[in-house]
Amino acid sequence: MNFQWGMATISFVADVIAIVGIPALAVSTAKLYKDAKRAREPQSVGHECLGFFDLDLEVGINLVPLASTPAIPRPGDIVSLPGEFHGNENPGAGTYKVESVHFIFCPAPREVDEPTPALFSRITINVRQITAGSGK
Repeated sequence: MNFQWGMATISFVADVIAIVGIPALAVSTAKLYKDAKRAREPQSVGHECLGFFDLDLEVGINLVPLASTPAIPRPGDIVSLPGEFHGNENPGAGTYKVESVHFIFCPAPREVDEPTPALFSRITINVRQITAGSGK
């Protein structure tokens, strides 16, 4: 059996590929453009994080990604924080009492079609140290 591709068959296959391929290319290009535009938007250091802030020393203690946070501490709760290591020292480690919780939002991009759009940015927990942890 001898099968030959005629010009009509090749033309039909090319038309089908073009009809399916061009819209798929346009959709993927638009998605890529939106993702690249979103990646260029400025973000704060603790974007989508739970940040602990010492009110007495006026310094940040820890940043915890919200994705790995099982619960958000409430005012009055006691939390044990590991602090931040600087060489062999760990000056921020200790037990802290939660004084207040602040939910921070930022303006939403223009694409959000709502009357007053805002997007979640981060949660800041203000704490006061009760006992210092191991400094080393």
